[in-house]
Amino acid sequence: MGREHILAKKRMYLLVQGTSDFHKENPLQNPVLVEAEKKVSYNCCSQGTICLQVQMEKNTFTPGERVIFTTEINNQTSKCIKTVIFALYAHVQYEGFTPNAERRSRADSSELLRQEANTQITPFNTTKIVSALNLPQVLSVSSSTRDSEIMSTHYELVSTVHLPWSLTSVKAKVPIIITSAPVDTASCQPLEGTALALSQECQN
Repeated sequence: MGREHILAKKRMYLLVQGTSDFHKENPLQNPVLVEAEKKVSYNCCSQGTICLQVQMEKNTFTPGERVIFTTEINNQTSKCIKTVIFALYAHVQYEGFTPNAERRSRADSSELLRQEANTQITPFNTTKIVSALNLPQVLSVSSSTRDSEIMSTHYELVSTVHLPWSLTSVKAKVPIIITSAPVDTASCQPLEGTALALSQECQN
């Protein structure tokens, strides 16, 4: 019994997991090294330095791939370090407008993976830890605000050394890029080790 007037229709596509041109633009990947250093105080007047290094052969991965990295901890204090935590975080930023055409943005972070290493890094000693994390089979590809006006996603691998005797911690953050491998057009199947949906051409 009513009347409806449709002024316009607009369809928006939000990329959850799809193709990426990262491999075309950057065919070679160089090793990544991130270092963090902090001076800490303990036992009133005592001071020391904790140096944390995280090294990776590459920082670009596809969903489901294994991330292997080496953490080196230089403990220049008289205290023992017992706990090192590795975590993968996804940071998503949403962009939009209010009914009054005012631009608004919101950032949201979530922990995807977490691994804890129980160590005994003795005073004035250096220890290396080789770790591996298996990425989820389904992940949003890394993007920026230039790629999408609605949302952007980026990832960080964070290594944290907890120092309970100084009430502080040392963190090293490594940027991780998630991309989808190109589809093998000969067989219309994704390359091995990826979780990429078939392209529209393969479906038809």
